[in-house]
This record gives sequence, C-alpha cells and structure tokens, in this order.
Amino acid sequence: MTEYTKGLCDFITNLKFEHLAPELTDKAKKLTLHVVGAALSGRTLPTAVSARTAARAVVGTQADLMSTMWGESGKVPMHGAVMANATAADTLDWEDCSFTGHPSAHLISVSMAMTEAMHLTGKDYITAVIGGFEIYQRVACYIQPTLDYDTTKYGWGLGSWQIFASAAPAGKLLNCNADQFNLLLGATGCSTPVVNAILALQGSDFYHLQYAITGLTGTMLAGMAKRNELDNIYNIMDGESGYPMMMRGFANEGWIDRNLGTEYLFGQLLLKHWPANMWIQTPLDCLDHLKTEHGFNAEDIEEIFMTPTYEERDKFSWDGYASCRDAQFSVPYCLAAYLLRGEPGANWYRADGLADKELLEMASRVKLDPDRLQTLPEAFKMFTEGLFPTTGMRVTLKDGQQFEVTLPFPKGHPQNPFDWEDVEQTFRSGARAVNLPEDKIQRFIDLCKKIDQLDDMSQLAECLSL
Repeated sequence: MTEYTKGLCDFITNLKFEHLAPELTDKAKKLTLHVVGAALSGRTLPTAVSARTAARAVVGTQADLMSTMWGESGKVPMHGAVMANATAADTLDWEDCSFTGHPSAHLISVSMAMTEAMHLTGKDYITAVIGGFEIYQRVACYIQPTLDYDTTKYGWGLGSWQIFASAAPAGKLLNCNADQFNLLLGATGCSTPVVNAILALQGSDFYHLQYAITGLTGTMLAGMAKRNELDNIYNIMDGESGYPMMMRGFANEGWIDRNLGTEYLFGQLLLKHWPANMWIQTPLDCLDHLKTEHGFNAEDIEEIFMTPTYEERDKFSWDGYASCRDAQFSVPYCLAAYLLRGEPGANWYRADGLADKELLEMASRVKLDPDRLQTLPEAFKMFTEGLFPTTGMRVTLKDGQQFEVTLPFPKGHPQNPFDWEDVEQTFRSGARAVNLPEDKIQRFIDLCKKIDQLDDMSQLAECLSL
C-alpha cells in the first residue's frame, strides 16, 4: 500500500521557515496584502454579510481566543473571524487561483486569525500559509477528475477539497505531531462536502458562503486533533477505501508526492488581477490594455470580439443575472462592468445592478468566437503545465476604428507576476471601501513587507480593525 498520507504528515510537521526560499516567502507576503484587500472590497456583498451574521450566531461574541473580523470594530472569537474573513475573501472571486481552486481565502484568513489570537510570529504565519498550501494542492491535484469527466452534469469538487486549505495551516499552527496530523487529514477528508453541480447550474452565491463553513470545520478539526479527540481514521490518502474512492475514484499518480519538500507548488499560484472568474482575467486584461492605450469609452464601442470562447463563460440574457456568482462567470457581464462600473470592487456586482439595462446593453455588444471553444479541462491542463490559454480581442468603435491585442498570460500569472505596486493597489482599494484610516492602511502595508520579522502577528491584524 502507498504511504502518501504519512509523507504529507512528515513533510508538514517537519517544515520550518528556514526551509523556504526567499521568493516563496516574498510571494506569501504579497498574497497576504492582496487577499485582505479583496476581502475588504467584498465585505458589503450579501454573502459576506451573511457570513458575519452566521459567525456571531454560531460562535458568539466572547471566547478565550479572539481575532479581528476585518473591517469591523474590536475582536470576535477566533473561529468567528475565520468564518467571516474566509467568505469575504472569496466573495468577489478576486483572491487567487491554483490548479484546483482558491485556497488563499482559507490559508490567509485561518493563519491570520490563529496567529493573532495565539500571538505567534510572522515566521509561524508564513510557514503555515506555504506548508498548508502544499498539503491542499497535492491532495486536490491527486483527486482531480479526468478530462472526459462531465463536470457540467456531475459537478467539480472545489468546495470538497477546499477544506484542506483550512485544516492544514491550522494543524501546523497548533503544532500537531505526525500522528495527530494523520488523524486530522482523515477527519478533514471525511468532513468533505459532496461534489455537486447545482451551485453552478443555479448560479448560487452559496459558492462563496461555503468558505465560512469549511473554514470553521477545518479549523475546528485541527483543534480536535491537537487535543487527541480523533481516533482510527488514519491514512486517508491510501488504500481502496481512501479519499480517491470517496471522490468518485480519481487518483492522479505522481501529484501527491511529487518532489515533496523540494518542489513548492506555491510558486505556481496565480493572483487575480480582477474580481472575476479565473478564465475572465485575460479578457479583462485585453480590454484594459486597449482602453488605456487608445482612450475610448463605453459609448464609443460598437462591438467587442473575443477569441476563444471559454466554456461556460459566455452567458448573456436580457433578463440579467441571478446572482453575484452568476455574473462573475460571464465574460460579457464582466467586460461591461469594467466599462461602466469604475474601480473594481463590490460595485461591479451590487444586487440592484445585475439586471441593469445599460449594463446589459453593453454586454450584448460582446461577441465570442463561435468557431473556437476553449474547454475548461484543457485550460486547467495548460495551467498545470506552466502555460495559459492565449486570448485575442478586437474592439470596433462606432466610427469604424478597430484596435486589437493578443495576450498569452493574465497579470498575476507566475509568467506575468504581481509586484508590490499591484498588491498595494488591491489592498488600498479595499481599505478605502471600508474607510480604514490612512495611518492603518500604510502601517498594514509596511508590516506586510516584513512579516517574517514580526514577533507577534496581532499587530498586523489589528491594523484591520476600525
């Protein structure tokens, strides 16, 4: 029998900050600034509000361990902060994209809440973020469906394996030993939400709200593992009855133990430039490039033609969009929002604007190539190989002028990475949205750049309290 579970447990329990290359720790710092900014920007949308309400109702208002609910006054119980901040981080679909989903909504929210409440160091935080990602990503890649699997009919398990991005950093920060971590992975797998298609088919914003639930569950399980409250649930990544069987029988050999400890998949994480689905990043970059270079406005545009058509990202209806999530997955909607709604943020997806006639009229001018379809399984395969689907765009103005651009990588891809100015821009946008004082904005940015020098992470998180 394989020993995949043991390998993961030995890796994460033995991982030290000193093992991490400077480019990885630098990326973790940038990721922190970016994800928190995205969370602050999205906190006024209904799912983020619901997560805060649920956190107070479920976890209460007082506990031994207290953390900051970003953009609020004072502190709340640590588990409540995880619930609220994790959902806010994903609400705008702005945080990140790995080969398998959006782990940073959990990695950052869990690690910040726990290191603040427990007064741990910046090195502890960075080690948990990167180590937690490695566990999450390898498990998620291991059980990905095959290219011929019908995700439209049967669903894609992002909400299933996402829970590992909560449990893994939590277990590391609690200093679980290898045996406790083995049990933690077992309990995490057995607490996995089912794979489903209904969220996508019905455009439900529960897509974002489930981060509150899996964030709370994964963190809670880590505490149970540390207190030795779990038993007889070992080696879940191994054997015929393990996690691959639970996830419809998929087991991609070579991912879970691929150069474990020497190759860090964290370096391949993509940070999103725009509050939209991953496959709409390059189309938005194309439009932004053309508008910036040529100075046209929405009212000047006759047509926007884009190639290829990304599978399940072409939705348009004069009836509008059913939810925030529904709009975030539509190329026509997102391009129209860019042109009409101003600075990226919650304003792109306000509830009273999802059927706005002006926006829908603009979206109707977006034409997607009928002869070139980019399937999502093939697009993700390219991403895992260090590549990305190339996007081309032609904008035709009402006066007959035409402008074209072709881009191979979106901003934020490892081949086109963010610099500090990029992540500062995301954070400042979110911080302004919640009226965070300028002195706290600048202090948070300054501290993010030297997280590894912090003896107590509470001073970082407390910058986010109003």
